[in-house]
Amino acid sequence: MQTAFLCTPKNRRFAVVDAHYDEPRLVALYDEDNAGRWDVDFYAGMLGTLSEQLGPLRIADGGCGTGSFAVELARAGHTVTGIDPAPGMLAAARSRDGAELVTWLEGTAADLPAGPFDAAVMTGHAFQCLLTEGEILSTLEAVRSRLTPGGTFFFESRNPAARAWLEWDSSSAGPELQESSAGTLEVEWELIAAVEEPDGVVVTFEDRTRFLADGAHFASRSTLKFTPADVLAGLLEKAGFSAVDWYGDWNGGPLHPASGREIIVAARTPS
Repeated sequence: MQTAFLCTPKNRRFAVVDAHYDEPRLVALYDEDNAGRWDVDFYAGMLGTLSEQLGPLRIADGGCGTGSFAVELARAGHTVTGIDPAPGMLAAARSRDGAELVTWLEGTAADLPAGPFDAAVMTGHAFQCLLTEGEILSTLEAVRSRLTPGGTFFFESRNPAARAWLEWDSSSAGPELQESSAGTLEVEWELIAAVEEPDGVVVTFEDRTRFLADGAHFASRSTLKFTPADVLAGLLEKAGFSAVDWYGDWNGGPLHPASGREIIVAARTPS
């Protein structure tokens, strides 16, 4: 089964690896559309703590997208491999300032080199693009096999208990206008389905973006998996991770499985 490092960002417009990731006009807006730093600041702090213990780290940035975090980590002195399945995103990554500091690869978790890596990160809710337990387990196993003893995999997924997808429909309010470097955008989204399964909720929605400057229109239908913490815990154990720290917000607060919006994971391999 193919494993995946996907690059789902904080906002919905780039929800999965589809035509959006190779449409130059949308790739160019990726960084400004996802400018919030709450997740990368959190992970940078965690990696900084590891670095205090181990020195400069060998890090795999899965779903590296346009490469901003990978370059930031490399400039901090770490050896970084950025991997992404979307050629358009990698082209943007390879063209940014500092790109020469990072090893860039096109592919999924299965395509990562053997390493070993001291840490792996998957930001921007990329984990939710893994739609079955089999896909999740395969990805976890691929990452674990490339980590050093005691290495850590950092990732996050939205907590299904918060039912965030109920906010992902603008049909009642109509399109939203957003200002961007490309001018005014008309953005709307529609919730297509939310299917409850024994191991979580599979949500399908559609984003539509129109550039008012010339009327160019792009639409994308996307599907994400919302996996509960107890299911993730079982899969992490099955994949060979020996210890897991769970967080419920980007301030490092505790996980609240019945109500919190985030499930943030720091999973370690056996020492």
